[in-house]
Amino acid sequence: MTVILVLLCLAIAGRELYLAFERSRSPGAPEIADIRTQLRALKGTRDELESLRASQRERLDGLERDRERDREDIDAADARIRSLIAQINDRMVPEVNDRLNRQREAADLQRDAVERLAAEVAGLRAHLVGRLERAAAASLGAAPADVVAGTLTVRPGALRPGVAGPYEQFAERHGLRVELTDRNRYFLSGRSPRALESEFVDLVRGLCADCAMSQEKARPLLDALRGTERGTAQIGPLVLVRTPESLVTGVLPLAELLRPGTVRLLDDPEGAARRLRKLPQGRVCDLTG
Repeated sequence: MTVILVLLCLAIAGRELYLAFERSRSPGAPEIADIRTQLRALKGTRDELESLRASQRERLDGLERDRERDREDIDAADARIRSLIAQINDRMVPEVNDRLNRQREAADLQRDAVERLAAEVAGLRAHLVGRLERAAAASLGAAPADVVAGTLTVRPGALRPGVAGPYEQFAERHGLRVELTDRNRYFLSGRSPRALESEFVDLVRGLCADCAMSQEKARPLLDALRGTERGTAQIGPLVLVRTPESLVTGVLPLAELLRPGTVRLLDDPEGAARRLRKLPQGRVCDLTG
């Protein structure tokens, strides 16, 4: 019995030693509880991080969607702007250019009109100065200056510079200067009508005789008239007529120049040509050939 008690006591003592040894190796309950608390805290933090991450991801996704919508709005605005620019280029720019061109043409016409008016005013001033000079000379005993009328008409169309130049040169070669022009009317001074009548009769006779001197004097004006379809050139009693079929020149009597119908006759080249052919020989020459 004693032995059993001793063994029992030894067994109890061994168990206590073993439990004490196990307690020395394992953490205590408070430490385990603290660890569990920390684990729960860490898990909560992780959940919060996951929630925060998910929230940030949703926000970023929303920002991306907003940026995409903004990009689409910007692209749509750019397309509208390009469309408006294209419409402006297609409609307004040509219209503006057309208006500018019309204004430029109008300005050019106005400038040309002003230049022509200035030239006419200068010519009138020169004509007035010349008349005053001749009047002053006549008051001192000089002979008065003679003035003869002339006409130049070319059809179709208005007076051609290609004919006006030779016409004025022809007049100048016969001692005449242009005092004033009014459309197709000329007023020339420097020679008396009677002196011109005699000189032009000699010219017409020379043209019919194919005189080289007469041909040289009249050729530029004759060639200019040949380059037209229809027209008349008159300097005092001398008349040159161009029709599609003929070119005739003649010297009218001075008395006939006083008739009102003579001026109207020069507006009808065919009628004027018929009248010249009725003049006496020596006063008319047919230059058709």
